[in-house]
Amino acid sequence: MFKDKRILITGITGFIGQHVAAKLRDLGADVYGVSSSSGSAKILEADITHYTNLEAFFQQKKIEMCIHLAGVALVEEGQKDPYHTFKSNIVGTLNILEIARTLNLEKVIITSTSHVYGDNDPPYKEEYSPRPSRPYETSKTCTDLIAQSYADTFHLPVLIPRFVNIYGPGDKNMSRLIPHTMQRVIADEPPEIWGGNSERSYLYINDAVDAYIQLLQLNMKEIEKNRIYNFGSDDLISVNDLTKKIIELSGKDLQIAKNTVQREQEVSKQYVSWSKAKRVLGWQPQVSLEEGLQKTLEWYKKGSHD
Repeated sequence: MFKDKRILITGITGFIGQHVAAKLRDLGADVYGVSSSSGSAKILEADITHYTNLEAFFQQKKIEMCIHLAGVALVEEGQKDPYHTFKSNIVGTLNILEIARTLNLEKVIITSTSHVYGDNDPPYKEEYSPRPSRPYETSKTCTDLIAQSYADTFHLPVLIPRFVNIYGPGDKNMSRLIPHTMQRVIADEPPEIWGGNSERSYLYINDAVDAYIQLLQLNMKEIEKNRIYNFGSDDLISVNDLTKKIIELSGKDLQIAKNTVQREQEVSKQYVSWSKAKRVLGWQPQVSLEEGLQKTLEWYKKGSHD
């Protein structure tokens, strides 16, 4: 179904965007993108909040489907600059939805996060009401509600995936736990952690890409009213144990340096139920945490930028 299909990915030059784009090209799709940094004729270099530029590019390239990844994607950024976080995530998403409505796109995927569930009791289920507190999670909750509104009111073919923490080769954001820890371990430096007892689940990048592919293939006539799909794994692990596992895989003799600075309003345990994705899409994670961490560590060791 992807042969010559014109698909646009916002945030295409980011960690997830690059992987999804590569997979879609392999499947025969004609892939376009929007990014704040470009380098290709098929990529519009633009701010996602600038509606006119976006709409013109969608029209010019005759885009048929869209995966929306662009925006602020880190809790810390929301803490430092809440205004920019709300503007980028909410206005950017609203632009994509309105363009999808006016141009009658076949499908639009608005990427969310498991963080929106806040302090609900895990495992989080799609029908749970969001309980965000910090700016990042609140901004993503707003975009979810707006996307669901467009789906309900205008019968827009919207899907809203909520992912746990995605990791893997190609992630160059060293402020994230796994890249940061691996960078320090490779440099023979003790990894620093905060909130060592916090438990999270992690999803390898290839499994996340497969989730996007499955969503693009989903027959919109068969979807349920709730457009949300959780994607996660059963590898629930504490920050402390994850760091120890990375050290163990590296074969080095390093101690963990505890950071006394704690995140405010940090949720102690976060993981999702992905039974809906398995039931509706036939999706399930294929890569274990140990295997995924090993592959990721090897990538960072090579200093690869491919």
